[in-house]
Amino acid sequence: MDLKKIQEKIKEVRKNSKKRGFDQTFDMIINLQNIDLKKPEHKVDVGIVLPVNTKPKKLKICAVIDHSITGVENILEGVVYNTELAEMKGDMEKIRKIIHKYDKFIVQMNYMPLFAQVLGRYLGPMGKMPSPKLGMIINPKTDIKALSEKLNKTVHLQTKKNLVLQAAIGSEAEKDEVIAENINKVMDTLLHALPNKNHNIKNIGIKLTMSKLEVL
Repeated sequence: MDLKKIQEKIKEVRKNSKKRGFDQTFDMIINLQNIDLKKPEHKVDVGIVLPVNTKPKKLKICAVIDHSITGVENILEGVVYNTELAEMKGDMEKIRKIIHKYDKFIVQMNYMPLFAQVLGRYLGPMGKMPSPKLGMIINPKTDIKALSEKLNKTVHLQTKKNLVLQAAIGSEAEKDEVIAENINKVMDTLLHALPNKNHNIKNIGIKLTMSKLEVL
């Protein structure tokens, strides 16, 4: 995509948006076409590591592990050990607390069946189930710090029931060049994941949290 044209559109979005009492997020909305979601090969499920981390705040990540993985408490915002997870089964007060407290979950591989059994039915509809493609199923050798940094720079594009993809690609506090670079990275990666590349893109729009959508 033409970075200059993207930056011009970003300026237009800023101009047409009222100033709010918080830093809004730039959202990118991609409408697809000529895709049959009944075909597995047509579904989009891709993680994109952005050049610049522009999330307004750091993700709250919780690890579900046993004591063979150490030091996680000093890196992530939360840790649930395997014994605690087992005890959580059926306890809706504890389940509600944990599913709303954290943005992402990484799970030690051998506890993934238990995790799915205890929390899967609640996290699935929220889009918070750990993605193997994003490296969120871990083992004792996983570099937790590097994974945390990667997840904070990653957007996850996934088609579900509709031919629409949405990604947060930066805070309005960032420079136009940074937002444009992230948009370009999203599109470059997405095109490689689509069966017919540009022919599967109906239109692309960007907006701030509280503004109208502007088509690129």
